[in-house]
Amino acid sequence: MYLLEEIKKIIEDNSKKIAIFVDMDGVVADYRFGEGENIKSNKPGLYLNKRPIYTTINNLQRINEKIDCEMFILSSCLYKEQAKEKSLWLDKYMPFIKQKHKIFVLSQNFESRKKVKIDKIREKLNSNECELAILIDDTHDILFLALSELKERVIPFHVITLID
Repeated sequence: MYLLEEIKKIIEDNSKKIAIFVDMDGVVADYRFGEGENIKSNKPGLYLNKRPIYTTINNLQRINEKIDCEMFILSSCLYKEQAKEKSLWLDKYMPFIKQKHKIFVLSQNFESRKKVKIDKIREKLNSNECELAILIDDTHDILFLALSELKERVIPFHVITLID
């Protein structure tokens, strides 16, 4: 698998402790165009009924099994109830993600969501939980912002690298 080989190279080239941060919507759970109104209105069950993207889930599980690093889910929500639903969804479809590695950030708009996600990665880097972050996301703006703000401390990958 392409991303697994890339991560192996990163580990070979670095003696740093690595953590992988994976976005949820559009990466491991389907995000359907036009469902923004259901998200904004906090429709119950929206996240519980998301279609799992098994190709990316299975590849992340392989990476988790073969690479010695911490894997986090880093996802944004508008409401606490959405974070609870996302956590239950992860329990069902990605049980290999530890409870303490589920990071849900609350933000009320797209711009703040990007910043809050990057801040969470920075927080982990500054706490010495990891020295190098790999970020997997489906949103180019977030990937570019991470690189701009975190510089050489982050290696961004688009979700497409999880698909072989």
